[in-house]
Amino acid sequence: MRLAALGTFVLALAVGVAPAGAQPAGQPPARGARAIGTISAASPGAVVVTGRDGQAVTVKTTAATKIIGRTKGTVAQIAVGDAVRVVADEGQDGSLTAAAVEDVAASVGRPMRGRGGPQQTRNGKTLVSGTVAQVRGGAVSITAADGSATTVAVPETAKIARITALAAGSLAVGARVMVQGTPNQDGSVNALVVMVAGPRPH
Repeated sequence: MRLAALGTFVLALAVGVAPAGAQPAGQPPARGARAIGTISAASPGAVVVTGRDGQAVTVKTTAATKIIGRTKGTVAQIAVGDAVRVVADEGQDGSLTAAAVEDVAASVGRPMRGRGGPQQTRNGKTLVSGTVAQVRGGAVSITAADGSATTVAVPETAKIARITALAAGSLAVGARVMVQGTPNQDGSVNALVVMVAGPRPH
């Protein structure tokens, strides 16, 4: 099973680590343990995540565990305090218009860890990441980690992926998940963040 690149990115920012290769489920977890797979068993405070290789790892959850998921979002849902990553087109006048937005709701509780102001990507797009400081008339003002501010127009045509906090009940049998947490000596993982990708495809 492979989660979407967005899921990997969001999980990485949520726990403040780089999106490196994931720890296969079932192997002894290292510091900053990860598990990727499908929930094969669930009970209060713990789920069993089974990877593609058939190996399983017990994932323990608490009230402090962040459970997050991705849905299709709208411009109207972008709010002050959200963390965003925007891929934008630059006009001849220097203005930026979003083509795609990753919107992490403030309820997730973690800031976007950007490197600074706008950056050019290989395909000529401009990448802006940071925290939403203002939303006005379809335009979003984004404050980057270095304190710089950038305004980006977000039209209704922009593709918006919204990441929000989910209830513990989302960790049900059949759900595909990526887990980031800390390891225990018995091979289990104490979950810090669980990214729910949706049900297992048939």
